[in-house]
Amino acid sequence: MEQRLIHIILFSGFLSVILCDSHDYVLIQENRAWNEALDYCRKNYIDLATVQTDQEWNKLKKLRAKYRSNEQSNTWIGLYDAVNSWRWSLQNECQTYVNWDKDEPNNYKGNQYCVMLDSDGHWHAENCSRKCVAICENDQGPVLVTDAEMSWKTAQSVCRKIFTDFYTVRTESENQQLTEMIKGYPCAWIGLFRDSWTWTDQTSISSSLRWAEKQPDNLSGDEICAAVNENGRITDEPCSKKFFFFCKSSSISSLVTETVKRQILRLEVKAGDNVIDQVTADALLKEVQQKLGEQGMAADVKFSWRQQPNGKLFQTLKKNNYRFSKCSKY
Repeated sequence: MEQRLIHIILFSGFLSVILCDSHDYVLIQENRAWNEALDYCRKNYIDLATVQTDQEWNKLKKLRAKYRSNEQSNTWIGLYDAVNSWRWSLQNECQTYVNWDKDEPNNYKGNQYCVMLDSDGHWHAENCSRKCVAICENDQGPVLVTDAEMSWKTAQSVCRKIFTDFYTVRTESENQQLTEMIKGYPCAWIGLFRDSWTWTDQTSISSSLRWAEKQPDNLSGDEICAAVNENGRITDEPCSKKFFFFCKSSSISSLVTETVKRQILRLEVKAGDNVIDQVTADALLKEVQQKLGEQGMAADVKFSWRQQPNGKLFQTLKKNNYRFSKCSKY
């Protein structure tokens, strides 16, 4: 039976330690490399700190002020540049074949997330706003779109609207074919791209990141980990540097002191085409309550389902709408 993804939105009071948005931060006053800090936080708390809302930034600010040290300026948080998340536009397929030019990808100036093919058949990571022709894919194979040079995002929209998607290059012979097609053009977009800055706990970036001036810049060529400077702004740093770090902490005892509030939990599950909304909802609600109860959730928490604008509890997700790349390292 064909499977599909169903999107379920659940309203609740307090959730489990991991799922609840109410959390605290802990400043670990030990100098560690970013990966060491990540391992420490995941072992002893939840994760490195995710900081997005004004309330969360204020928590960090107060914590830094409380334990201020003249010798410590930068502090690690759980933000990193997902330089290893390369995948194809069509169905988010991870890369297998590559033909990078020498010293590519190098993430020059810290803003290269899209891939172009040059006239010699080599691949270059580029700023996605650069203007190139595009190579799309249809049932017969690659199609060169030369009506106008365009950004990668615009090219993706054109490919998906008129054809299937960007072309996915899987072999050397395919790459040679494309190289022949683009003769006379300096560059052509292909469907390879990657994520940019990402939170280690996979929280979606919901607001503008508070970068320091002229950041990120990847000045040393390996600045893919993020720290908060003494002014409360984010800087990109080599992951090998050793700083104090913020962990995200949450416990049932600390949550009890928080004001009770309504929260949203989004679930993605697989189900057959004969799903009956209310039957599925009742079964999932029972299972969620059981799982969260096992993690220490209070017995008096109340659950209810939120209807979608179309009046249904569930909606089908397209395969290309996965929030996080399966190709990512973390």
